[in-house]
Formats: sequence, C-alpha cells, structure tokens
Amino acid sequence: MRITVLLFLGFFFTNALLAQPERLVANRLTYASHVIQAVSFSHDPDESRLFVVLQEGKVVVYENGLIETPFIDLSSTGSDIIDFGIGSEEGLLSMALDPDYETNGYFYLVYTGYAPDGSGDNSYDWRLIRFRRSMTDPYLADPDWWEEILYIPMIRRGHNGGAMYFGADGMLYVAIGDGGSTGTGAPGGGSNGDADNNAQNLGSLLGKMLRLDVSGEAPYAIPSDNPFVGVENVQPEIWSYGFRNPWRWSFDRETGDMFIGDVGEVNWEEISFEPADHPGGANYGWRLLEGPMCYNPIVDCDPDNETVLPIHAYEHDGEVCSVIGGFRYRGQQIPTLEGHYIYSDACGFGTYRFWLLRQNGDSWSSQPVDVEVEGGFVPWEETRFGFAEDNQGELYICTRLALYKIAFDPDDENTIPDDATDLIVYPNPARTQVSIDLGAELILEELRIYDLNGRMVDLQKPLTGGSRYYALDASQLASGMYILNAKILGFPIIKTGKMLVTREDD
Repeated sequence: MRITVLLFLGFFFTNALLAQPERLVANRLTYASHVIQAVSFSHDPDESRLFVVLQEGKVVVYENGLIETPFIDLSSTGSDIIDFGIGSEEGLLSMALDPDYETNGYFYLVYTGYAPDGSGDNSYDWRLIRFRRSMTDPYLADPDWWEEILYIPMIRRGHNGGAMYFGADGMLYVAIGDGGSTGTGAPGGGSNGDADNNAQNLGSLLGKMLRLDVSGEAPYAIPSDNPFVGVENVQPEIWSYGFRNPWRWSFDRETGDMFIGDVGEVNWEEISFEPADHPGGANYGWRLLEGPMCYNPIVDCDPDNETVLPIHAYEHDGEVCSVIGGFRYRGQQIPTLEGHYIYSDACGFGTYRFWLLRQNGDSWSSQPVDVEVEGGFVPWEETRFGFAEDNQGELYICTRLALYKIAFDPDDENTIPDDATDLIVYPNPARTQVSIDLGAELILEELRIYDLNGRMVDLQKPLTGGSRYYALDASQLASGMYILNAKILGFPIIKTGKMLVTREDD
C-alpha cells in the first residue's frame, strides 16, 4: 500500500495565487429551513433570482426575499411524497435545470420518497424525476406533469449522495452513495461499512457517479463514450465508482474539472479530484480505502495501485465528522478567492468551520478561512448542508437555518468588486455628511456598514432620502476605511463600495 503525504507546502509563482483570504464576509440573504442548494432561476448570465432548494421537500424562489408560494412542494404541505426528518441524509437532495430549460421548461429533482403519483414501497427509496414548469407562470411548476428518469430501491436509509449537475458536454452527472450500510465504528479499518460492497460492485449503481443522456429517448440514453459501455455484467450508466457518500460535489465552471467531497466511515474525510479530460472509469477507493488508508482489507488493500487517492483528506478529531464539498471560486467579486476551493464539515463547530484548498502543480494545500456573518452562525444548530454557485460564479452557503452569499474579503483594501461601480459615495474621503448614489432610480432597502475587521457598525442616526440618493451622517463613524453593502428593494443584489472617513485632526 502506497503512503501519500496529503498536506503540502508549496510556493506559488503568481501574485494571484500568493493572495489567499484569511477571512470572508457573507450576507445572510434569508432565513429558511434546511437549505441544501440554490440554483439560478434561469440560464441568463445576468440572472439575479434564485431557486432555493429545501431538504424538507420544497423549492422556493428568492427575489429580494422568499416568495411565499413554493415553486414546487413535495413535502407534507404539498404532494406529501417525501418523508423528511427521520434521516439527516434524506429528503429533497438536488435540483438541476435542463440545458434547454428556457424552451422546454424541464427541471430535475433528486429525492428520497415515493413517486409523484404516490406509488412506491419505501419513503427512503432514491428517485431522479423530471418535472416541468408551468407554461403560463415561470414562478410555478406544473403540478400534473412528471417523468421518472431513474429509481433505485434502497435497503437501508442514508448514504444517498444525490447532488447532480449538467456537464459542459450536456450530460447529466449524478452521485449516489453506497446504500447506507454503516459499520461498527471500530477505528483502523475493517469495521464492516458498506457490508454489501456496493461501491466496488460494478453491477450496482450504488456508490457511483453516473453519466446520463436525458436529451432524447425516454427515460434516458447511455452516452456512447461512457467507460463501461459494452462491458458484460457492468452497469453502463457508471462514470466512476468507489464512493461511500459523495454528498456534495461540483464542477469547476472554468476548467470542467470535478471536485467530489466523499463522507468517510470512521477515521477520514476526503476530497477527490477528476480532471476534465479524464475518460472515466476511475476507482476512488471505498471500501478498499477510507481516505488514504487501507480499510478492507486493512493491509494490502490496493496492491496494484489502481485506485485514485484523494487530493485532500483529514482525520476525525472529535470536532469534525462529515465533509461538505463546495466549489472552486470563479466569480468576480472576491479576487483573492479566485481559484480556491472552499469546503466545510457538518460537525465543524470548533475554531474554524470552513477551509480552502489551493493547487500548486500536482499538489494541494489546505488552510482554514473564517467566514463572518451578522450575529454569527448558531453553534450546534446551524449545520452546514452545502454550497451553491450562481450564473456569475458567486458562491453561497446553505445551512439548516439560512442561505448566505459570500460577499467580500474584508482584508482586501485595494479592490472594489465589479458590481460596485455604480454605488457612488461622495465626498470620499468623508468627514460629516455623505451622499450615497445608487446609480439609478432604485430604493435602498438596507445599508450595512462593516469595518475592516469584518464587524458590522450600528448606525445611531438613520439614513435620509430615497429613490437613488441617500444621506449618511459620517460624523457618527470613527476614522478609518469601511465597506458599504447596499441591499436594493425588489432585486436580490448587493451593491458594494468603500468609504474612507477622516477627521480634520487626523
């Protein structure tokens, strides 16, 4: 068995890679129960609205706040086909818009539960269903139209994976866990997790990444270049295998590379990487390996070195338990975050809750990053469930209690995000009265002011004005640089700017 050092120290040869944020500030967009994903409302590159996916079984629209009527409701208040609340890994797990969504209205949901007509044997069976939006109201799904793409009966609860995305090739990629067989918990390997060995069994769809063509024949076609097409006794839907519970994974929107956060069994959590030009067919190890170490058997588990080791793995230490895979940042608003992959852990409630991976050649290094939000995250209640990415490449954090947008790096004093160019503050530097110009006839719903320590400043005197122009009494602020976040009424956007406050005796 090979031994690999998983944490690397490296030197980076460009200024872009040398800059790495130690802190990020996130805006709480809305409170909502069990947010698991957010998806842009359309494929329009300038789309600002979001579909917010709730694990309890609802998809709701965010447009300057949540619209009360759900886009679709599979929960107990709707069609009641999802039995959420018994298992933390069950419920509505993912949403994806068809590449031709604007024309055909198709969208896809992965969930555990019954078919939309109420048929089925178990409330925890795995389903991939194609739905369609209303032809008359884009804010509602058609309640009577659906097609079952894929159904997998589950013997046990849990390890459902479920995250799905369309690749640049137009194919739908879907991750599925090994079927929920957790072992004895004995450390050191061999605790009998995945007792049926589904993840290594190419005759089973469990513990796999699938690649489907849903663009033509019903319910789907097998892409001709899938790696196991024509191989006897192998499921041709399989793209790669050897996963325990690939709960959250993602594509790099710029390169097409794949990052997979696979939840571990006893000792290790891991993140795997697959380059965009990979032909498929890779074995990512489970249950031969857990993380970088032998699991079953506990020695000589990979004699031919055929499995793909994770680019990063970390051990359980009493404060972490389940990796939450994220995204590699490719947005425009946070230059210091460019190229970094952000991830979390469902049980990470210690000093740090979020981490960044960055690449140097073939090696990767991990560093904690502090994400600051107004009032802080709620310890032991606000579990992180996932991350999300919009059409601009900006990132979101999905928790048990709320949806957040990662907004800026408070230590980056030299760069104003691109979406702030029409938020004008003058005079700047300021001493007393300041005029804030939104750049258009817009209504300011809320102004948040942060100092460079990421702390939000409480204004003792309110703003005055309206419809584009607002006045701020800067005399109530201490000397220094401030970040201004302006939330606009009727639009789910945040305009950001900087303001330097000085005094005559400075």
